[in-house]
Amino acid sequence: MSSVTDRTRGFPDGFLWGTASAAHQVEGDNRNCDWWEFEQEPGRIANGDSSAVANDHYHRYREDFALLRELNQNAHRLSIEWSRIEPSQGEFDAHQIRHYRDVLGDLREQGIQPMVTLHHFTSPSWFTSKGGWSANDSAHAFLPFVHRVVDQLGDLVGLWCTINEPNLYAANAWITGEFPPGRKGDLAAMYRVTSNMHKAHELAYRAIKRRWPESLVGLSHHKLLFIPASKKRRDHWAAKASQVALDRWPVAPGMLRRVVEASSDYIGIAHYWGQMCAFDARRPRYQFIRRFNVPGRPVTDMGLSTDPAWMRVVLNELGKLGKPVYITENGLATDDDEWRGRFITETLSNVLLAIGDGVDVRGYFHWTNTDNFEWARGYATHFGLIGVDRKSLERTIKPSGRIYGRIAASNSLSAVN
Repeated sequence: MSSVTDRTRGFPDGFLWGTASAAHQVEGDNRNCDWWEFEQEPGRIANGDSSAVANDHYHRYREDFALLRELNQNAHRLSIEWSRIEPSQGEFDAHQIRHYRDVLGDLREQGIQPMVTLHHFTSPSWFTSKGGWSANDSAHAFLPFVHRVVDQLGDLVGLWCTINEPNLYAANAWITGEFPPGRKGDLAAMYRVTSNMHKAHELAYRAIKRRWPESLVGLSHHKLLFIPASKKRRDHWAAKASQVALDRWPVAPGMLRRVVEASSDYIGIAHYWGQMCAFDARRPRYQFIRRFNVPGRPVTDMGLSTDPAWMRVVLNELGKLGKPVYITENGLATDDDEWRGRFITETLSNVLLAIGDGVDVRGYFHWTNTDNFEWARGYATHFGLIGVDRKSLERTIKPSGRIYGRIAASNSLSAVN
């Protein structure tokens, strides 16, 4: 692999330059879902923050999309909120469908291609009251919503993401307890959830392709890079075991398959961080594995180490599958915007290197466009290219946003000083 990036070399023609967002994190007033109920439990959200207002994107989406256009973006990844479309099982809200038609239509008018995510960490209250994704019939309960969105909005969408980071969702909800239902250490439930989400993805994939066969359909996989702590065989085993736990889901009794090998027209990856792994006989509850940040690498406000060079490693691994790749999420949790600007440039340098290695990368979606409600961390953690004043909700483009905008405009890194 080459180690030097020619910054005058452009990205492929038609490369998608975008940002990514999730409805619950930005829209506000989304009170009919499991996350809203979770937020009402004391101690669940940092500083007692609430998504009640969020960024009021539900009403300000035109303003937000105009800012994306100002930053020369030609794509945007967003989610359709299931709990708004199907507030009660089998009952669909025509007003909310009309709203999302307006949202997608405005994106199109701005010259911005939407990538639509159907499930981004939130589920309707009626669904979770019946067991949510751990219930045996959860995949089929998801399907009517998929059919309704595909039928009513599909003419405005050419790029679909069925489910966002299913394995991360399952781990956070049933192992660490950071997501609703807030369970901890329930490994059996985690695998049941990922299995059900796999079924849901396959059903959704077929439903979309039947209705819109020319659309590209995939999912977004959270790709955390695990690195052996030494050359010892046991540490290599620890890293491999950690990678398997995150990268694979059950497809049949006793059988695991890589998440990215699900039925898909592209590979979608969300990559942010890396950790070292060591075998530790004193940690039976954690599969005898100790995970820790990589020495010498900077640590983000999420508490995990990062390195732009890891993007090339991840892309080259997945590029071997021979499918187009979209980087569905990548970004930096920090208040140091100069670092964010450098991080973007260095990460995209490694994307270029991976393209030079032969990986068919077709788009990059930065997480995220606006600082938002970062789940259990509330508003204290900032990923955005655009700042949002928490009192006035005024938007202000950060210098890092301008850097990204210049890169998008030139379709290369040549505009970066």
